[in-house]
Amino acid sequence: MPVKKDIFRFKQFAVAQEQTAMKVGTDGVLLGAWADIKTAENILDIGAGTGLIALMCAQRQPLANIDAIEIDPSAARQAAENFNNSKWSDRLRLIQTDFKLFVPQKQYDVIISNPPYFDEKTLNLNQQRNLARHNQQLSLETLISRAKKILKADGNIQLILPADKLNDIKHICQQEQLYLNKICYVRGHATAKIKRILIKISGIATPLKERYLIIEQARHHYTKDYIRLTHDFYLNM
Repeated sequence: MPVKKDIFRFKQFAVAQEQTAMKVGTDGVLLGAWADIKTAENILDIGAGTGLIALMCAQRQPLANIDAIEIDPSAARQAAENFNNSKWSDRLRLIQTDFKLFVPQKQYDVIISNPPYFDEKTLNLNQQRNLARHNQQLSLETLISRAKKILKADGNIQLILPADKLNDIKHICQQEQLYLNKICYVRGHATAKIKRILIKISGIATPLKERYLIIEQARHHYTKDYIRLTHDFYLNM
């Protein structure tokens, strides 16, 4: 019996996701909408999943060529399908490989990732979901260290992470001689704890820019800042 299509529709593209462990979610949309890519010509998305972030980058930056790496074969096939079905298929390339084995022929202006960040204690029995969500396959240290090697001198790395990873990021940046340039602290609602951080790091020291983003005023009633950020993507924003 053929698998029933599970499709998430945005304003300018659609994301099929029935073959992927990690579906379209707020984290990916946040990073894809927030990332600073306005001057990027070559972008690398590490851990493409459905291809959502790469597609958002293609929509936002019409001059960029985007490579996307995905280790899981099923997710890679799905992302490639989503790329081929988009109007930016000529600028999107899916590479099914382990990032630790990736040897590019060029350097990148921006390396972007919604990386696996759950620890071993939260493992479950679904191997595909574990690969997408957990950090044994690709630790934060390895991701940043390897990304730095294929980044242009004036390039940057942009990530979304749990807020409790901020000290880890600061330590890794110190080890790798990188600098935090921007942080956005994300709350679900005004009284909630900071749940996520959006970060931009590079080899260039600049004054740190910090801001806060609240997603909802009340359940399904979004703040003006969140609507402004995601308006070009969500159908009902």
